[in-house]
Amino acid sequence: MHDPHAPAREVPAAEFDVANLTPGIKQRFFLHVMDGLAGPVRLPMLAAKGIRPGRTLFVVAGVHGDEYEGMAAIRQVFGELDPAKMSGAMAAIPVANPFAYEARARVSPLHLDGLNLARVFPGDPNGSPTRALAHALLQLVARCVGREDLFLDFHSGSADVAYASMVGFRDGVNPGQAASEEAARHFGLPRLWRIPDSPGPFNAETSRLGIPTIGTETTGRAGCEPEDVARYAAGLRNLLAFLGIASRGQPPERNGRPALATFEALSPATGFLNAATRLGDRVKRGDLLGVIVSVFGDPVADVRAPVAGEIWAQRAMAATRTGEIVNLIAETGR
Repeated sequence: MHDPHAPAREVPAAEFDVANLTPGIKQRFFLHVMDGLAGPVRLPMLAAKGIRPGRTLFVVAGVHGDEYEGMAAIRQVFGELDPAKMSGAMAAIPVANPFAYEARARVSPLHLDGLNLARVFPGDPNGSPTRALAHALLQLVARCVGREDLFLDFHSGSADVAYASMVGFRDGVNPGQAASEEAARHFGLPRLWRIPDSPGPFNAETSRLGIPTIGTETTGRAGCEPEDVARYAAGLRNLLAFLGIASRGQPPERNGRPALATFEALSPATGFLNAATRLGDRVKRGDLLGVIVSVFGDPVADVRAPVAGEIWAQRAMAATRTGEIVNLIAETGR
């Protein structure tokens, strides 16, 4: 197995490959990405490889530095793994953005570049620190995750917006979309999300490369609720069983519900939001979601539902600016 107190071994990120891991052991690494002004920039890596060959589950959390549920779930499930009973491997980076994590923030600090890592993939090896980090991460996943494997990108809501727990796959950009959807259906969450395409997110760019990819959201708000960690840990165990890496005895149940597309309701004005809905509410097209008022309390604008469906994300911060998200609505058509 491994010595849990052994220091993590440092290796260049560009040289790490799951295929080169020693079968039958669990290891901890620091992946050296680049040199910064304050020293080397390193990513923590937890890796377990079974004694038998098989598929790879590659997991990241902390693309946003204040999203903690995935980090906790990774550490919990990694601690449970026994390589002597595994076929294939699990490799996981619990903190994918050390810049934002150290700052206890969603994005990299302004003195570096102030960028949102989840908006700059595929990155640039010669760019600013966040862009260089994005490039290194995408190259790492592309090297380690094949068409029979799976990439999982853990996310959570922000301080501004709380999310319902959901799992999804990118819609329309993934040559491996069928494999991605099937994996999402075995994660174990009832809400299945058909994630719209957008440039820049990690899981969008891995999908574009044809890598089977799923992503998640949960409450967040810079917290770490035990029930959300438990959902993510259970999902990891389900995926390990679904991929045949680590059996739980019972195969995970397949979710046969429709995968739903989502639509954003954006604030039409700057002001203070008086919300008229809550997370999980069902709304009809045109229903009132909230009213934007001035600092004096005078109505400025209404926010109305663009589609009929269920609210999967709800603005939690009352202060809002024009164009910011108020709700994310999963379209049900009724």
